[in-house]
Parts: sequence; structure tokens; C-alpha cells
Amino acid sequence: MHIDTFKQHFNAIDAQRQSAKVTYPLFDVLFASLCAVIAGAKGWFDIREYILGHRAW
Repeated sequence: MHIDTFKQHFNAIDAQRQSAKVTYPLFDVLFASLCAVIAGAKGWFDIREYILGHRAW
């Protein structure tokens, strides 16, 4: 799947977050989480570690 197609699908999701607490766009969080799971992350801690390790992206 091309990244633009992926963005189109996930931009349709309404972010139900408090705007004062939003640090990262919802798409960035979803995409990084998906990459972490594909790479073998088993839970939230693994996802966090993966994202911190790939922060330069």
C-alpha cells in the first residue's frame, strides 16, 4: 500500500482527543504503532520503545 493511500484511509478517523494534550498528529501515532506491531511489538511498552528508537523518522 502506498503511504498516500494509507493516509487517506486513516485521515477519515475522527481524533477524539483534547486539543491541549495533543503532541503528535493522530496519523503519526497510528502509523508508528502499526510499524511497531509489524516489527514484533507485543504491547504498549514495546510500541513506545520502537517509536523512541525510530524518532528520527
